[in-house]
Amino acid sequence: MDELIVSKEKQDLFLKKLRERTGASHTGLEDNIFSKAILSPTVNLADYQIYIAKLYGIMRSCEVDIFPKTVSVLPDLNERYKSDLIVKDLIGTGIPKEKIVTFPIHKFSASTTAEALGIMYVLEGSTLGGKILYKHINQELGLSYENGASYFWGYGQKTGILWKNFISTLAGYAVEENCEEEIIATAIQTFTTIDKWLNEAEIKL
Repeated sequence: MDELIVSKEKQDLFLKKLRERTGASHTGLEDNIFSKAILSPTVNLADYQIYIAKLYGIMRSCEVDIFPKTVSVLPDLNERYKSDLIVKDLIGTGIPKEKIVTFPIHKFSASTTAEALGIMYVLEGSTLGGKILYKHINQELGLSYENGASYFWGYGQKTGILWKNFISTLAGYAVEENCEEEIIATAIQTFTTIDKWLNEAEIKL
């Protein structure tokens, strides 16, 4: 029992460090011009389409390049695929599939499970934050999870529990495998990578 308590304390401490040390890079991503545009009271449909098209390049790469490296750690991985939701939203708001296949795709790389989990921490966190974006887009553009905003709807009613499951697995793995610093460093880098991608990925609607 004592070992379990100590392990839980270590996991909680790791998560606290993870949040604190990724704080600045997380804020930097939130301050990105495209991140701000999507939350603006004057957001329009083109702003929305460009933003999720850029995110498609990130999400698709994560699923192809990163998910396979976490399959032995995350038992609910199959529930976390969301790039198809972006395709559905783009088509639903008027972008033809022939155009979508021309959009640029990022190339993530991870040499260890710890690095893969660090990348996924950022992407899974964005799903949690998507609830705020969904509410805003629904209000300003009239889009819903059934019509053009399924990506930000994320896991729907399961968003909270899937986030808790991920965080629990992440913290347990970090402590047991002694790879806390590797996960934190990769998460920081991932926030910066996505920030740069939003600025540089060229999307022509």
